[in-house]
Amino acid sequence: MKNIILLFLIAFVFCFAQCKKSNVDSNGLPPPTQEGKNTLGFLLNGQPWKPQGSNGTANLSIDFDAGINNGGMGISAYKIISSSEREYFKLGIIDSLNFRTAPYSINLNNTGLYRVGFTNNQCGDIFSFDSIQVNGSITVTKLDRTNRIISGTFNATLNKTGCTEIKITDGRFDMKF
Repeated sequence: MKNIILLFLIAFVFCFAQCKKSNVDSNGLPPPTQEGKNTLGFLLNGQPWKPQGSNGTANLSIDFDAGINNGGMGISAYKIISSSEREYFKLGIIDSLNFRTAPYSINLNNTGLYRVGFTNNQCGDIFSFDSIQVNGSITVTKLDRTNRIISGTFNATLNKTGCTEIKITDGRFDMKF
């Protein structure tokens, strides 16, 4: 009888044990892949930030156009926090993708062709590049025109008069365009 109970308990444990492969890394972000998995995430002032929710449109999208400005792309994302609170993120490479081969790094600033922006309910529009100070970098780790994949990492610090500094660290994107 003891053997039957023991076997039942072992079977019970095996049946309800879950081997689950995680789709986030230890800091709560999607892993930094290069497979066109349509992911984006970063730490926003130390807290994980990923696209979330729906307002009727995709919460993560990419626009890649090889015919404008020698090749450019823009990634847009939003996060719905509550019915009245939204956050929006934008990352852009406005020129010269047609002439670059990955991997390569570029500096972010508020006057260049490479941009990052963030807006939230507390500080309003931080996409207006004339009113903010931006420092950071983007590293394009993969640009596969055949399979239409662009992947990379990024970080940035955004400052706007009257607003709390925004630190974006450990950023990563893996998009199919």
